[in-house]
Amino acid sequence: MIEKIALGLVGLAVGVVPTMVLLITPVRAELVVEEPVSPESVILAQAGTWADVTLRLEDLPRGFTAMPPAELAKLKEELSQDQIAVENVFAFVAQEEFQLIMGITTRLETAQQQAQFDELLRDPEKLKALLAENLQDTNVPPQPLNNVSNIGDEAAGVSLPVDLDNLLARLEILVLRKNQMGAFVFVLYREGQRPLYPIAEVGRKLDQRVREVRTGSN
Repeated sequence: MIEKIALGLVGLAVGVVPTMVLLITPVRAELVVEEPVSPESVILAQAGTWADVTLRLEDLPRGFTAMPPAELAKLKEELSQDQIAVENVFAFVAQEEFQLIMGITTRLETAQQQAQFDELLRDPEKLKALLAENLQDTNVPPQPLNNVSNIGDEAAGVSLPVDLDNLLARLEILVLRKNQMGAFVFVLYREGQRPLYPIAEVGRKLDQRVREVRTGSN
């Protein structure tokens, strides 16, 4: 059953992520002001560096397994068809505990895109409404996450109960930006339980990986 749910979460990501990114993508290229090239931009643009900004199996407690690479490649391909600069897709499942972690990272290459992304994250009602549009079979409005401060340059998230074939679970969604990286994280677990690896820790790990890329210590 957890595999079926994972595929459903993939479908949710396919709905949420393109909408988020399109909201901060300039409509007319001629209106985009050319951004100055900073040393940080050069570092993050180097081949292979962005591949390191991801959650790894060794970051997680025992019991998690990685989603098959073929499924991740399919999701990345679907997102990339929407002209999104998808860098990484990761997903891990803890079968016995019935928990799932999934994340997507994307590039926000210009200061304009980063500012627009941040503006969206600073508007909780707009973010909640956006996510609610892509959540099916729930009448409960998303509630803001309160434990995502000091993650990246800007972060916001929501939590809501979901009914999975009469199994009540909780879905948490975190959206964050660190430098030129935007990330979308999804954590699913049984209602009343605690996540084995909290969503805030996923965000902080991605934040750390970006800093490691900058210093070359990853």
